[in-house]
Amino acid sequence: MKLSEKDIVEMVFFPVINEACRVLDEGIAVKASDLDIASIFGMGFPPYMGGVMYWADSIGAKYIHSKLEDWTKRYGGFFKPSSYLAERAAKGIPLSAPSKQVQARL
Repeated sequence: MKLSEKDIVEMVFFPVINEACRVLDEGIAVKASDLDIASIFGMGFPPYMGGVMYWADSIGAKYIHSKLEDWTKRYGGFFKPSSYLAERAAKGIPLSAPSKQVQARL
């Protein structure tokens, strides 16, 4: 299999974005900006890109969802989009936009 640099970056980080969507949906984090800070300071995401959720919004939920759906068909359930991501992609809502009022679980 020959993958471009873009494909490699997407296959590494789109599952991270998908999991970040689950974290928001479950109330583990309250705001997308919390995950941006955590991605910069916790996993070394490049600060000039604004954090993982900010970067995801620059790409678009629809595109991320479509790629994850395609990879799910090709490679299995690891890439299955979360319901939060699927809902945001269908409605054209940015991933970082506030959702229903969620209480933090922690």
